[in-house]
Amino acid sequence: MKIKKFTAASMQEAALLIRKELGNDAVILNSKKIKKRKWFGLINKPAVEVIAVLDQDFPKKKTPQKEAEPEQTLKTPVSSPKIEERTYPPQFPQPHEPGDFSVYQSVLPEPLRKTEKLLQDSGIKESTKTNALKKLLRCSVETGGLTEENVIGKLEDILCDTLPSADKWQEPIHSKYIVLFGSTGAGKTTTLAKLAAISMLEKQKKIAFITTDTYRIAAVEQLKTYAELLQAPLEVCYTKEEFEKAKELFTEYDHVFIDTAGRNFKEQRFIDELKETIPFESSIQSFLVLSATAKYEDMKHIVKRFSSVPVNQFIFTKIDETASLGSVFNILSESKMGVGFITNGQNVPEDIQTVSPLDFVRMLCR
Repeated sequence: MKIKKFTAASMQEAALLIRKELGNDAVILNSKKIKKRKWFGLINKPAVEVIAVLDQDFPKKKTPQKEAEPEQTLKTPVSSPKIEERTYPPQFPQPHEPGDFSVYQSVLPEPLRKTEKLLQDSGIKESTKTNALKKLLRCSVETGGLTEENVIGKLEDILCDTLPSADKWQEPIHSKYIVLFGSTGAGKTTTLAKLAAISMLEKQKKIAFITTDTYRIAAVEQLKTYAELLQAPLEVCYTKEEFEKAKELFTEYDHVFIDTAGRNFKEQRFIDELKETIPFESSIQSFLVLSATAKYEDMKHIVKRFSSVPVNQFIFTKIDETASLGSVFNILSESKMGVGFITNGQNVPEDIQTVSPLDFVRMLCR
């Protein structure tokens, strides 16, 4: 892809220059009227500034061949307009290659420059940013230009296409057993209480609790407090046998919410302990809980560790505690697993909600 800025006395002269420099397939991306200063700025002469682009990757439309028309002779001589020469890479990076669009900042139309900064600040991967900008630039060429009003809408569509499909999101609580697991400090116990409270208070379901978090006394006490407030029974399980007995006790209940220990899941043995205690089967709906404030590399490592556990969806907590959701976006686009819930505060049960891909992208772009 070649992109160049031309300065000329008129659009006619600019078109001649574009045709000469880039060929007949070039497309005008943006144009505006300017004032050219002469004689130390004492004289302002009207001119036009035009940005044109030639993309060899665009599919060429087949058009009926016309008979060659004689070239028209200009009645008046044309002054030689000035071309502002710039050096750019021969083409934009391919979507799978990292690229730096800052080199194009001076020639990108204003809406795309603002979009480039928005994507840079969001924290999404460089390859995703480059791919989105390339698609936006092509759309701008094909439609004759994107305005500030419609460029964000187009960007949202592009980013949504990168995320898991909408049918993998907003999965309601539908199984009898609901288990949450994740690393230390992600907010599993509070999130579990929110889900349980919604099931009982809003859906009038009969609920119970099981906790396998026997490593932290405070965690058991916290869940016991929630269970007492909701007038729901709680069983503490240390082994797989105790877990099976608890399931038998809660045969008549609609939903059983299961809390697990937050551990350093960089070590495989903690994953194995989790699988030994809880028999993951079709009757169990499982959520991997991740903090939105965590670093991308840490999230990525946790997801990889839990690849041997059947995870239905993510729950992202502490959305309100971060200014950037780029790490969350990166994990979603890579894993192709949807989001069940997000939490944005400590209030039970208010600070939890479901989101669609579009909802999440709009949060990312806000």
